[in-house]
Amino acid sequence: MKHARFTIAHLTVDGEDMPLLYADLVVAQHDNQSELEWECVAASRRSMALEQSCYDLRMLTPQGRRLAGDVVLVRSDDRGHVFRGVGPLAGFTEREFERPAH
Repeated sequence: MKHARFTIAHLTVDGEDMPLLYADLVVAQHDNQSELEWECVAASRRSMALEQSCYDLRMLTPQGRRLAGDVVLVRSDDRGHVFRGVGPLAGFTEREFERPAH
C-alpha cells in the first residue's frame, strides 16, 4: 500500500469555512488497484453541527497547495469530523506516490 499525508491549514465544507484546531488528509492506494482512497480528519475550534451527508470539501495546505473533492461525513461530534472521499481528489495524482520521501 502507498500513502501520503498532508496537514491542512484551511478547510471549507460546502463553501462554509471551518475554523480549524487541526486537520489531516491521508491519501492511500492499495497494491494492484488504480483508485485512490482518501480521508480528512478535522477538529474545529467551534461547534459545527453537520448531518451525515455528502459535501464538497476544499482544502489548503500551509504551503498553499489546493486539494478538493466530494466526501461523505462518516462521523462527527460537532467539533471532530471524519470525511471520506467518494470520488477523485483534485490536486493529487498517483504519480506523487513515486516521489522520494524527504
